[in-house]
Amino acid sequence: MAKHFMAAKDLAHMPSDYVEPLQMSAADFPASQLSPQGMQHLSIDLNNYYPKVKLGVPYAVKDGEILHLQIIVPALQNDQQTFPLLMWVQGSAFHKQDLGDRMAPMMEIAKHGYVVAMVEYRHAPEHAFPVQVRDLNTATRFMLDHAQQYHVDPTKYVACGDSSGGHTVTLASVTEDQPFFSDEDIHTRPLSFKACIDLYGPTDISRMNKVPSTQDHVTAHSLEGEFFGTKNIYDHPELVQKANPIAYIRNDHAIPPFLIMHGNKDRLVPFEQSCLLYQALRDHDKTVYFYQIENSDHATDAFYRPEALRIILNFLAQY
Repeated sequence: MAKHFMAAKDLAHMPSDYVEPLQMSAADFPASQLSPQGMQHLSIDLNNYYPKVKLGVPYAVKDGEILHLQIIVPALQNDQQTFPLLMWVQGSAFHKQDLGDRMAPMMEIAKHGYVVAMVEYRHAPEHAFPVQVRDLNTATRFMLDHAQQYHVDPTKYVACGDSSGGHTVTLASVTEDQPFFSDEDIHTRPLSFKACIDLYGPTDISRMNKVPSTQDHVTAHSLEGEFFGTKNIYDHPELVQKANPIAYIRNDHAIPPFLIMHGNKDRLVPFEQSCLLYQALRDHDKTVYFYQIENSDHATDAFYRPEALRIILNFLAQY
């Protein structure tokens, strides 16, 4: 509540028992001595405990659309405190995101000392590859530019996403040297993610119907076909491979450490997709950790239960 103090002319009209507002700090403000019969006392730690959520923060205007961030800032103990930054991309099959879908587990991560920025991206079918990656990069630069405002340590930031968001963060993390994936100049505005967390994301989309699945990933009006501009996947192999993160992994190319998690009963994004990425990173001597979630389907809460979050938090703490 904003502070408001009365002018002298207004005070002259106040009753005799009126108490003028005190200009005091919280530490100096007197504690009430009232003690009604039966009242009970609680002595509780008064430091901030819960993260604060900044909803609908605009970070860019692209193609006439305002794009937003949902920003979670850990509980502050002082105004100068800063935290590492986790850029979260919510999966949506590359279509319109439900930005609140994983708000709860992101709050848990924020409680452990991370600013979380949940990225809204331009989506299919209105907007085709590679806008999702470009929007993540723009959003990351926005957060670094506003690091002081949101209590971010600008030297420590990672990319994390699930499902199609896992694809977005993976592709962003292996293409930091590729101007094609950025709406900003990568030489004047370079990015260097310190780590990447890919939760059950696709990798080589051309292979998604080469193994068991419960949906079409190939035709022009499949979710993946619309991601590529409403094109049949098999008719445009060169374009599809341009969206394959494995194509950018080289021995002489620095890539941040990866954590991959995937369920081995995933009906929507085949488990093989993460196996392909894991093997490619290992073949090029990159740091990668891979966890199979036994018997998990796509996007279950298993990935956000305490056992899995502990692995994620340990990985973040290490890198």
